[in-house]
Amino acid sequence: MTTRLPTRPMVIVGVDGSEDGRHALHWAAGEAGRRRLPLRVMHAVDFPDGPIGQRAGSAPDRMMGLDDAQRIVDDALADVARTWPDVTASADWIVGTPWAVLARAATESDLIVVGSRGRRRQRSVSMGSVSADVAQRATCPVVVVRATRGRSYFDARNGIVVGIDGSEGSMAATGFAFAAAAARRLPLSVVHAVWEPYPASPASVVSLAAVNRATLDADTVDIAATIVGWRQRYPEVPVATRHENGRPARVLADLAAGADLLVVGARGHTTTADLLLGSVSRNALKIAPCAVAVVRGSGRREWTSVPAVAQPAG
Repeated sequence: MTTRLPTRPMVIVGVDGSEDGRHALHWAAGEAGRRRLPLRVMHAVDFPDGPIGQRAGSAPDRMMGLDDAQRIVDDALADVARTWPDVTASADWIVGTPWAVLARAATESDLIVVGSRGRRRQRSVSMGSVSADVAQRATCPVVVVRATRGRSYFDARNGIVVGIDGSEGSMAATGFAFAAAAARRLPLSVVHAVWEPYPASPASVVSLAAVNRATLDADTVDIAATIVGWRQRYPEVPVATRHENGRPARVLADLAAGADLLVVGARGHTTTADLLLGSVSRNALKIAPCAVAVVRGSGRREWTSVPAVAQPAG
């Protein structure tokens, strides 16, 4: 065992021996290969307190837990070596709360990858507590990978979707999405959704066309102007833009049904100051059918600042 944490940019993946963890491992190894970054496999060994006055588990139980931790990281390294032989990978198991271990490691990471659910199944069937806590607290982008029957994360083919709303978080998400699409040679869909419900009063009946027009006129982000700098930086990425009237998380999840990755900002314009994750990113993590990247609006990586757009001479 070692307690060293990463000291240089790398992709980190949290594993726990579950099927979701294995999907996250494959996704992270592929990403490390595309970025030409080393992969760090991490497993956290959590020894929670038992009943009052009694520690959970005897010394032999704890030794079995540590043996299990070593087996998990050894199996993960062997899996990477078989499937991604060109990826430089290392592994650690660390005693600590899983989300805290990964969130701390994020300070020196380009990316954290976790499975949507681990061996401890939660009441929520859509997202485990560890993935939610890491997405809320990590300072670097976090990708939550969902194990889907019939899907393979060995090869990306289906495109990337990013949601924008003009906020700092969505701008960082846009840069991340362009970089991901360029690395994978995939098309990118840039989506802005505004929820404009029908009026409740029967005295004020408005047609759907009128509602959409009001939304476009009053609240819609100018996508073309927003992404012009990113399009100049990544001219090879095919881009489609969409304005949608609907709840943003649901719109994005529906459009990402056939996607390899959905990218969202950690917080948008509709978030209260005391929330670590905005409502759109939180709900997208719960309902999206594909891997979801949550990107914060501050950080040191290139996708957190909008590229400057050259101005015409004269």
